[in-house]
Amino acid sequence: MTTFFGGNWATRGYLFAVAITAVILVGGNLATGNHEPSAATIYLIGLTAPVSVIFAPIFLLNDGWLTIAMFWLSVTAGVLLNTLLLNTIMGEVGKLRSHRT
Repeated sequence: MTTFFGGNWATRGYLFAVAITAVILVGGNLATGNHEPSAATIYLIGLTAPVSVIFAPIFLLNDGWLTIAMFWLSVTAGVLLNTLLLNTIMGEVGKLRSHRT
C-alpha cells in the first residue's frame, strides 16, 4: 500500500500538492467560520479532476452537510483515480526505459 501511494516521485508530488491544498482549505474554513467555496476549493477540484469536476457544480450550487460530504468523497475518489493513473503511467515508462538499455 505504501508503494501505491508513494511509489514514485510523480505520485508523491501529486499527493503533497493535494494535501497542502486540503490543509489550506480546512484551515481557512476553520479560521473564518465561513464554509463558502474559496480559491482553495477550486484548486482542490482542479487537482482531483476529472472525478471531482463531475460533482463540483452540485457542491457549488447548494449548501449543507450533504454537499460537503459529496465534495470530500468526490475529492477522495479523484485522488485515488489520479494516483492509480500516475502509478500506471510511471510504471509503463519505467518498463520502456529498462527495455531500451
